[in-house]
Amino acid sequence: MQYLTSEETKQNLAMREIEGISTSLPFTTNAVKVLKARYLMQDEKEKFLENPEQMFHRVASNLASTEKDSELWTTKFEKIMKSFEFIPAGRTLANAGAKTKLVSNCVVLHMEDSLDSIFDTLKEAALLQQAGSGVGFPFHKLRPAGFKCHRTLGVSSGPLSFLRIFSQSFQIIQQHGRHGANMAIMRIDHPDILEFIDAKSKDGVFPNFNFSIALTDNFLEAVTNNDTQPWLCEWNGMKMKPRYITRDPSGCVVDITEADISAPELMDMIIHHAWSNGEPGCVFIDTVNKTNPLPGLGNIECCNPCGEQFLHSGDACNLGAINLEKFINKNITTNQSVTRNLNNLSENHDETLHESCDVAKLVDFERLKSVTRTAVRLLDNVIDLTEFPVHRVDQTFKDNRRIGLGIMGLADLLFLAGLPYNSSEGRQLASIVMKTIQETAIEESMNLGREKGNFPNFKCSIWNEKDYKYMRNASLTNVAPTGSTSMLLDVSSGVEPYFALAYRRGNCLAGKMEPFVNKHLKNALLKAECYTDEIMEQILQTGTLQNVKGIPDSIKKVFVTSLDISAEDHIRMQAAIQKYCCNAISKTINFKNDATEDDVRKCFLEGWRLGCKGLTVYRNGSREFQVLETIAKKDEPVLTSITTCKDGTCDI
Repeated sequence: MQYLTSEETKQNLAMREIEGISTSLPFTTNAVKVLKARYLMQDEKEKFLENPEQMFHRVASNLASTEKDSELWTTKFEKIMKSFEFIPAGRTLANAGAKTKLVSNCVVLHMEDSLDSIFDTLKEAALLQQAGSGVGFPFHKLRPAGFKCHRTLGVSSGPLSFLRIFSQSFQIIQQHGRHGANMAIMRIDHPDILEFIDAKSKDGVFPNFNFSIALTDNFLEAVTNNDTQPWLCEWNGMKMKPRYITRDPSGCVVDITEADISAPELMDMIIHHAWSNGEPGCVFIDTVNKTNPLPGLGNIECCNPCGEQFLHSGDACNLGAINLEKFINKNITTNQSVTRNLNNLSENHDETLHESCDVAKLVDFERLKSVTRTAVRLLDNVIDLTEFPVHRVDQTFKDNRRIGLGIMGLADLLFLAGLPYNSSEGRQLASIVMKTIQETAIEESMNLGREKGNFPNFKCSIWNEKDYKYMRNASLTNVAPTGSTSMLLDVSSGVEPYFALAYRRGNCLAGKMEPFVNKHLKNALLKAECYTDEIMEQILQTGTLQNVKGIPDSIKKVFVTSLDISAEDHIRMQAAIQKYCCNAISKTINFKNDATEDDVRKCFLEGWRLGCKGLTVYRNGSREFQVLETIAKKDEPVLTSITTCKDGTCDI
């Protein structure tokens, strides 16, 4: 049987048109389907007006139009996109230079505790959703259920009732045939926290919202100290216990009962629900505010739907990602000398970078710095050309000039470097790469500040406090999930490992299921002379190499999947990269189906201790539907298919 890699579908693509789209760029068949569904310009009759090369030129020339030498920067922007070294976020690809106004993916909106503000915010959010933005909301800003409304002499129905209205409204609005993503956050010390924790216990409820709980250091210290005192919430200076809220079928409150519940018991409830279906996630809000780049604007309360970008009210951020796969040093291969030196690094020194280590030889850092500088300028130009449909968002975005430069293809880089994702050496390389991007991005923002001027809220920022003279952007780096754009470039998403190394995927053109194998794995197996139909069929059954006979241990060690990696190692990788991010990281900590609630507890607490800003967990098979589908057989995951949205993409 022939097992295709994405590389081989690229070769086929170069020889013919696919559904009327021709390109000389190395896109896979699946990538072209995504381009057609989401990014290529069409006329009123849905006829495509451009191919992928023309799309990149459209984006590059539009973003370079703000420069004095627009021709020079068009060439530079186009080069880093066509080389697959960098790609901007989906809204930029779709809208830059097109008829639709350019907006950014990430927005946060606060509502004040009044009916006018709530519905004004809903209107603003609806306009932003329609334009293509995802929105985060801190619902703890609203008064608890049962509290008096002084203007009407009635009582409040609580944050969850308004959250339901928001969700139902967003269900009507679609972005390119799909519903936009949203984030709902509630602080752990809000009196209605029990209702919030339980709100998504059933599949299909609040379908357009991700839920996260903002955990404070005070709460987490009480959990780790096993404090048995009742946990107290607060509203407008009043201390009170969390309450159980009972509603009738129409959503009206019929009973409110205070609960004697300690911090550890409350954490147990959060853990149970996260173990059950992956929600709620946890945000370590005090950790977030320790690196708040704009303390003069107040504390940060909320993040975007995917969790990588924490923002003040009305602020936004545009995203882009560097494809790390393209920066492996082609002049060397991982050899015994490099491996031996790397193995001398102690597990106890994950947070210490050893610049002289041979790991630096694995990556072309000079080219990485060059692409980073160009990408920062490109993303900064997006800000000037963006026009949000909500004035306060448009103004705040330009006052703060946040950008979110991230990464994709980390798993591919580690495969090529011969370093396991779940090793101190792999984390070492990831740290050095992210440190390089972070430091280079800051330097380039300083240069842009000198050239074009500082961001208007500079005096409210940490940069001013640290005596920087120039800074163009309030914050510079994060790591988004890059679900759609990583699919375009045929690499792993964000900082995630691969879920499966081989799987069967439906071929819409041929009308059949075709077996696919990871391109790097196939090369490794061919080199080791163990690429056979029998071995490939075994890999197809589970997506992993670990129990497959006939494959060298050296290959099994490097080619690990998300379920091969322990939760502790997932978190260690996230923490290693978080150290060199201005903002946060969107990452899922994957658990096997037989993971326990205690495993999830350890995960959340370890993430907090290591300095992560937020965590989401997912236990395989815990939802009726999941993007990557598996079935359990003898406690081992068996990959049956990879399911995507109808247009080949996923929101998150």
